[in-house]
Amino acid sequence: MDDWVNKLFIERSDLFMEVMNQRWTKTEQLVDGIVKLLDGFGIKSGNLLDLYCGNGRVSIYMAKRGFRAVGVDVSKAFLEDAKRKAKEHSVSRLVNFVEGDARKLKQIVGAVPKPFDVVVSVWTSVGFYRQRDDLNVFKQARQLSRKGAVLFIAETAHTEYISLKFSPSSYSELDDIVMLESRKYEPTTAQMKACWMFYKKRGENLEFIDRAEIVHHVYSLSELCSLLKKAGWETAASYGSLSTLQPMSPLTHMNVVAKAV
Repeated sequence: MDDWVNKLFIERSDLFMEVMNQRWTKTEQLVDGIVKLLDGFGIKSGNLLDLYCGNGRVSIYMAKRGFRAVGVDVSKAFLEDAKRKAKEHSVSRLVNFVEGDARKLKQIVGAVPKPFDVVVSVWTSVGFYRQRDDLNVFKQARQLSRKGAVLFIAETAHTEYISLKFSPSSYSELDDIVMLESRKYEPTTAQMKACWMFYKKRGENLEFIDRAEIVHHVYSLSELCSLLKKAGWETAASYGSLSTLQPMSPLTHMNVVAKAV
């Protein structure tokens, strides 16, 4: 799985940046929901760890709400863009973006302020690697967090949703880029395989740019909660959306809130 991660997030980071930038318009509402739930846990500020942070949208909006954020990502290009955006949003002093593989979390976080009060993993970041790797990442996140810290796994696909709403193909326009996606889902292993094809608009024509093959594991709610428990996180709630706090159902995405025990 490392091969496709390197291809899409490092070698062709310019293409995935276009995809990520489409998510920024929804981030303020997502963070509003996170902050509202944190208030229920008695957390109004503190240190936040943003796993697989991309170009920093959650870290930056949480910093705008007064949190000190550390964003971790394997892509240097994403983090450079995150730093530029943090400056644009006037929160550079509250964010620290660290380059490295989250599977070596304790090593790469190093001397940044901790323990963490909040940990976030957004947009189907879990499942990129093997399940034992996910377990290891969340164990390390727990070790870096205080007792009572809150973990959010947000905007994530799950097996029931895929079973009911699976679509073998989709089409997206990202400014002057067109992305065609084809998918295959194997329910016996909960493995999703996708091919992303990128094209440049040239008048009425499309010019091929590149393709990326993606393979990731799709969790069920019970499987993910069981993994988190092994890592030292006790599930407190699940939602279909953190922006609206609607209940989770087979027709919504999966958002899990857990507490460090």
